[in-house]
Amino acid sequence: MTTVLLTGATGLIGSNIAAQLVAGGSKVRALVRPSSDAAPLQEMGVEIVRGDITEREDVLPAVDGAEVVVHSAAVLGGATQTVDEHHAVNVRGTANLYDAAEAAHVRRIVTLSTTTFFDVRDAPLSEDSPLDPSPSDDPYTVTKLAAYKDAMARVERGCDICVVISGGAYGPSPLPERSMVAPSFNARICAAILGQVSENLAFPIPWVYCDDVAAAAVAAIDHGRPGERYLAFGQVGDVGSMPFFCNRAAEIAGVSHRVNAISTDRLDDPEMASRFGPSLIALAKRKFPEPWFVADRTRERLDYHPISLDEGLRRTIPWLAREGFLPERFATLP
Repeated sequence: MTTVLLTGATGLIGSNIAAQLVAGGSKVRALVRPSSDAAPLQEMGVEIVRGDITEREDVLPAVDGAEVVVHSAAVLGGATQTVDEHHAVNVRGTANLYDAAEAAHVRRIVTLSTTTFFDVRDAPLSEDSPLDPSPSDDPYTVTKLAAYKDAMARVERGCDICVVISGGAYGPSPLPERSMVAPSFNARICAAILGQVSENLAFPIPWVYCDDVAAAAVAAIDHGRPGERYLAFGQVGDVGSMPFFCNRAAEIAGVSHRVNAISTDRLDDPEMASRFGPSLIALAKRKFPEPWFVADRTRERLDYHPISLDEGLRRTIPWLAREGFLPERFATLP
């Protein structure tokens, strides 16, 4: 039985990773902050270690005895971003985890990352895309890029780290309330269906069902290779903007409300920055290739076959209704 230390286990992707690992026979240990509700994880058989990734003395004992580390914890981009908070978790916390993992001689680290600092101006994003020579300077991008560079430097020194990059993940979670915390795409589904949002930024997002991201992370434990990146996205034809995503959810739910795309001439309005935050405004100003990504290595190396956006939404919308986030009538789709 493999012992896996998992960070970010109360999050949408992390909780699905935990469920898949337990189902596959692994012994799962989760580093969870003292204030977090971990009861659903305990009920599925996860060992809970209370502590904070930003505290080195909390991380060392959590890693001790683990054979594998899966790192899903992060402070995400959002309307409000604090440099110190992002640096504490995404840079210092990640370094604490890597240091502890190296000291404990774990055989592999699988770390979750983001697309925002790779160059997709002239060619589709792939597992070999170069770093963006002039990435956005928002706290999320800056700190996730620093953590990625740290990981690659450690790989050069012999550490076994591979990277799974998630798309825009949505779907059911063992911790329903946590799956709705901003910048939750589950919450966007509900807002679209309930007619609570009228417009949003338009830039391509590779939508992906959260259980598929978890499957990629779990597969990378045994089939990934040091230093390689894997793109845990949905299907190429399902890449689309936030309005596209919201409107597809509304269509599947059988409601008439639609979300409009915000025009590019409004992106420099200070009100836009306060609503959406610097990370998303920077993305909305960029140009992207067509197709947006190519993930041949991920499919072949990890035997990765994500479901379609429509199928993911048809699974997610009834779940949201059963959990009380949508009216009961949406528990059965037209």
